[in-house]
Amino acid sequence: MIKFLIRLPAWVLTGIIVTLIAYLTLVPRPLPDVDIKLFPGVDKVVHAIMFGALSGAILLDWSRRRSFKSLTLMIGGIAFVVSSLAGGLIELLQGAMGLGRGCDQWDFAADCVGAFIGVSVSYFLIKFLKARSDCHS
Repeated sequence: MIKFLIRLPAWVLTGIIVTLIAYLTLVPRPLPDVDIKLFPGVDKVVHAIMFGALSGAILLDWSRRRSFKSLTLMIGGIAFVVSSLAGGLIELLQGAMGLGRGCDQWDFAADCVGAFIGVSVSYFLIKFLKARSDCHS
């Protein structure tokens, strides 16, 4: 798995996540209507997952380009800030576009929480991958 990740083109994971987030958040009706009852606030959970994935992809792409050797707290902070700023920008764009999507401060809060969780989980995942790569070297 580690060899596969290292061989991927630079920043491809982050690019895929950014593309998916842009589509899901900026297109008026990105998914077909389904008649499934979900719990209140499910959209906040989805926002947290999207931006957790973004911050995680940023960290994973950063680390894999350096053979999982240079992960620092500062890099985690940068991934958190970039992901959070992307969430804020998307909320502003949704409000300005007038396509039926709205600017919601709670969506932005969920984006930030997700970005933090994504950095936290990814940090431990990357440390695990590094330990595995050290064992197989």
